[in-house]
Amino acid sequence: MVNAETAVRPAPHGAALSARPPGVARRSNALQRRSARTGWLLSTPALLMVLVFFVIPLLLMVWMSLNEWPLVGTEHFVGMQNYGEMLGDATFWSSLGFTALYTVIVTPLHVAIGYGLALVVRRKVRGVGALRTAYFLPVVVGFATAAYVFLVLLQPDSQILRLLGLSGLMTNWQTNPTLAVTVVVVLVSWKTAGTAMILYLAGMQAIPEEVLEAAQMDGATWWQREIQVVAPLVARTTALVLILGVAGSFLAFEQFFILTHGGPSNATLTTVMWIYTSSFIHYRLGYGATLSVALLVIVMLLSLVQLVLLREREDQR
Repeated sequence: MVNAETAVRPAPHGAALSARPPGVARRSNALQRRSARTGWLLSTPALLMVLVFFVIPLLLMVWMSLNEWPLVGTEHFVGMQNYGEMLGDATFWSSLGFTALYTVIVTPLHVAIGYGLALVVRRKVRGVGALRTAYFLPVVVGFATAAYVFLVLLQPDSQILRLLGLSGLMTNWQTNPTLAVTVVVVLVSWKTAGTAMILYLAGMQAIPEEVLEAAQMDGATWWQREIQVVAPLVARTTALVLILGVAGSFLAFEQFFILTHGGPSNATLTTVMWIYTSSFIHYRLGYGATLSVALLVIVMLLSLVQLVLLREREDQR
């Protein structure tokens, strides 16, 4: 006699699959293979671009850093000699220190100005579209173009400043390290604040209106809503802005190259400018590649630390 429990026991999963008609199983497998081929086909252009424009140049840069590679002539392998020279390079360490100081100055301004502009253009009122466009417009201007505009405006004999009643700014600021850094910080803040504004604006518009209305009904003032409700909800946006700002500041080149040339007396020499000088002024591409590898590692570590800190804050909530 057949046991009733045995008779109604469901078949194992594998048995159910094997029980499918052979034609259905073949069509399912063919569909999966076709989907996999389509996925690889669609992703191949992006993979090729990453390979050609990132992976191969990165490997070439690492190989160059292990060689004495003149701009003209034959290279020869020197192993870790360039890295040892870098550790004793006082100019590299001073440029790295200035780059870090510049990053500490400009990044908080980048965040604060972007957040403030997002607050101004967040509400949908008449004319807000024109304000958004005006605030974002400097982003589309190239750094080199913006730097040359500032350079012309701030010449000691600038007629434009005299016409605007700002003749007090007509000074030889390039000989004063503090004034030189201030000019660059103003340029960068004007140039990049629009990017932070757009990112913050997207994050703020994603906050449900019911959340802000509930806080208002609980008696929270505008300031309390911004600090205790909006700011925590856009914390991920703040982390993204910080990562982009830190990476961009450590890679600063055009603004200092055009406005200050690293002077006076290398007081505004950034790490990328020293890489450029080593590679194309001193004709030592191998040593320049060594400095580039070191800078890449530093930027990657800083970005990783920021991501870890953000994850820890999210886990604590």
